[in-house]
Amino acid sequence: MTGGDLNVVGAAALALVRDRGGPRTGALQGEMDVIEGGAVAVRDGLIVAAGPTGEVMADWGDPAVARLDATGRTVLPGLVECHSHPIFGGERHFEYAERLGGASLAEVAARGGGIWSSVVASRAASDGELSARLDAAYRRITAGGVTTLEVKSGYGLTVDEELRELRLLEDSRRLTPLELVVTFLGAHVVPRDVGAGDGGAAAGEAYTDLIAGEMLPAVAEQGIAQFHDVTVEDGLFTPAQARRLIRLGRQAGLPPRVHADAWRPSQGWATAAGERAVSAEHLTYTPDDEIRDVGSSETVAVLLPVAELIYMTDRRANARLFVDNGVPVAVATDYCSSIHATSLLLTMGLAAPWFRLAPAEVIVGATLNAAYSLGLQDRCGSLDAGKRGDLIVLDCPHPNEMFLAPGAPLLTDVVIGGSRIRV
Repeated sequence: MTGGDLNVVGAAALALVRDRGGPRTGALQGEMDVIEGGAVAVRDGLIVAAGPTGEVMADWGDPAVARLDATGRTVLPGLVECHSHPIFGGERHFEYAERLGGASLAEVAARGGGIWSSVVASRAASDGELSARLDAAYRRITAGGVTTLEVKSGYGLTVDEELRELRLLEDSRRLTPLELVVTFLGAHVVPRDVGAGDGGAAAGEAYTDLIAGEMLPAVAEQGIAQFHDVTVEDGLFTPAQARRLIRLGRQAGLPPRVHADAWRPSQGWATAAGERAVSAEHLTYTPDDEIRDVGSSETVAVLLPVAELIYMTDRRANARLFVDNGVPVAVATDYCSSIHATSLLLTMGLAAPWFRLAPAEVIVGATLNAAYSLGLQDRCGSLDAGKRGDLIVLDCPHPNEMFLAPGAPLLTDVVIGGSRIRV
């Protein structure tokens, strides 16, 4: 996508979310750096100035440059969605209806539901079918204010199928103006067709061996994946198995991300932080004592409120304790085969009361901290000069307003690289 030239002027509230050289933690998680009457100048796709409209336009007010009038409105950095699984086949809406009717996860799985049903459907889907679903998902995600998107594989779980999903994700860059970050998630769950098919410890060890010996080398040779995601979950992959895969992935040039503690305490947070993973994601059941024992960490805690809502968990990730212990917190949708939440804006509106986070803490979590979790802090996540000209405009006079109007159609403009995107 060719970078554009654009002047955004007159914003009632311009939230810069300045990048101070690291992800935000503690009290800094709650600072948006709001400027009243602000402007942003973008040239050749990059931000060249952001500040009070008068100052910015004194240097960059070329009348020949396209102008976006944000009078009375809020301008935020483009949102960074740092946890999604958009490539899958099949439907799982019936499972949610069953759960709401009182069925347990075990009962749903016994009737053929769960992630395994998505694996079977994804393997059976054609390239064209999977690509068409990606195209639709990207359009909806963009309409939710996202300008940068992490996309995981993980519904193939064989060497050939994981390579196919990664190839289709790479090819899908042509479908969207979003910047895509591709993650290999071979260690999603233990496939039922590995070992004895009982999902027990022997099957988990056999599948770990397959990832270590065949999948990771093939993925590294393919050269598409930018990250390697590993699950640490009781009944799936143990901390020891995860550490083995994390270290092998790092040796292959793939920085680690971790799915952790989504269903029960599994030492997932301690494992991720101990291995210096870029992120640990879910963390619903991470014990408070484990958070305190780990203390401050550069590993970003990516929290997923919609997942907790739809999975009807009896605990919520302790976002406040993470923030207060010096851990950068990010917020994401967890768009996947069982959660079709494509609006990060709506997810942010839920995250604030769900986790008892202030609006600014959530905004930082969906912009700067999310960018750090993807290693893209030099390109996105804030409205600093030199970063890509990604921003969104909301029809409200201050960012706090969006949290009082969950689901309201406040988004008026999405700008990626200085170009306005139709949503």
